[in-house]
Amino acid sequence: MQKISNIEYDCTGCEACVQICKKSAIRMQQKSDGFMYPVIDNEKCVDCGLCTKICPANTEISNSNTQIPYLAYNLNIEDRLDSSSGGIFSVIARHVLQQGGIVYGAAYDKSLTVQHISIDNISDLQKIRGSKYVQSVIGESFIKCKQNLLEGKLVYFTGTPCQIAGLKTYLQHDYDNLITSDLICHGIPSGHLFKEYISFLESKHNIKIHNYKFRSKKRYGQGYDLEIITEVNHKKSSHFLCAEAEPFFYGFWKNLILRESCYRCKYSRIERVSDITLADFWTAKKFFPKIKTSNGLSLILANSEVGKHIIDSVQENMKIKEIHTGIKSIGQAHLDHPVHRPQSRDILKQGLSYKQLCTGLLHIPLAYKLRVKLRNFVKTVICYKYWK
Repeated sequence: MQKISNIEYDCTGCEACVQICKKSAIRMQQKSDGFMYPVIDNEKCVDCGLCTKICPANTEISNSNTQIPYLAYNLNIEDRLDSSSGGIFSVIARHVLQQGGIVYGAAYDKSLTVQHISIDNISDLQKIRGSKYVQSVIGESFIKCKQNLLEGKLVYFTGTPCQIAGLKTYLQHDYDNLITSDLICHGIPSGHLFKEYISFLESKHNIKIHNYKFRSKKRYGQGYDLEIITEVNHKKSSHFLCAEAEPFFYGFWKNLILRESCYRCKYSRIERVSDITLADFWTAKKFFPKIKTSNGLSLILANSEVGKHIIDSVQENMKIKEIHTGIKSIGQAHLDHPVHRPQSRDILKQGLSYKQLCTGLLHIPLAYKLRVKLRNFVKTVICYKYWK
C-alpha cells in the first residue's frame, strides 16, 4: 500500500483515514514528537485507495465565495464570561440544541485527555466551551456525525480547520443539515505533551487537577490567563498561573511544540473550509474605539450561505456589527500564512519528557518571565479588566 500522504509533514492527524477504512487496517500511533500518525496494517489492507482519496492533504476544499466579517458578543453574560472570547459558539450551539440537534466539540475526559464528543442538551454545553490548545482525539466522531446526518438531525460540528476538512472529505458530499465552524488557528501541541505537563503540575504543587482553563477571564478579562481547578472532598478551588510564564504555553506561542503540518498549513488563508469561522477580535478598538473588550469579543466570518443564514437566525441573542472595510483590514496573520517553524523544533523529535524539555527547548529566559509577570501585576493594581 502506498502512503496516504506525506505523513511526517502533511498529515494533520484528523483521523479521517482511520474511520473510512472498512477493513480496520489503519490505526493511530504516537511518534517520537508526541503526535499521533496513521499506520497501515498491510496484512489487512486491500489496496482500495479510499484512505488516499479522502485524505485532506490530497484534496482542496473551500467554502468561501463571498465572506462577511462581524464583531459580536453573546448577550448572555454567564456564557460570555465562561467563554474564551465573545461566546458566539454558545449562541450557535444553543440554537442548534433547542431544535433537537447535535453539537460536536472538544472536551476533557476524566484524565484531562482532550477528545471530540457530541452533546444533545444544553446542560452539557460547558464541556465543549472554551479554547483548548491541544490536538483533540477525534475518535469515531466523523462516523457518528454521518449517522446523525442520515437520521435527519441538525448537526453543528466545530473544530480546527484541518478537522473540518477531514470531516468533509470523510462525508464525501454535502448535507443540508450540517453546519461547520472552525477557528483561526495558531497551531496545535500534542495531547501527549499536555498530559505530561498536567502530571508535572500535579507533582510540583502536590495537587490533583480536576479542570484546566487556558483562557480564564476571572483576573484580567479576555486574554491569556491559566486557571487550574482542583477538587478535594467535593470542594473545588481555583488557582491561577501567568500563561506566558508557563513552559507549555511559552512553547505554544514560540511555535516550538506544534505539529509539523502546522508550519505548512494550507488552511491559514482567507478562503475557509467551514461555514463559520470564530476567533478573538484583538483589533476591535481599531474599528470601534469606545467598545469594552474585557468581557470578550468575537470575530465572526460567515463563509457560506449556510453560515450567513445561521448568523442571521441567532442575531437576537448577540450584539453584532458588520465590518465594512474587508477581512484583510482586521489584522489576523493566520488568515494569510501559517506560523514559522523554528529550527529548534527538531528537538521535539528526540522524545524527551516535558521535564527535560523545560531545561532546554522550553526554558523561559528570566527577563521574559519577569516582564510578563510584571505586566500582570500592573493589571491587578490598576483593575485592568474593569475598564479595558
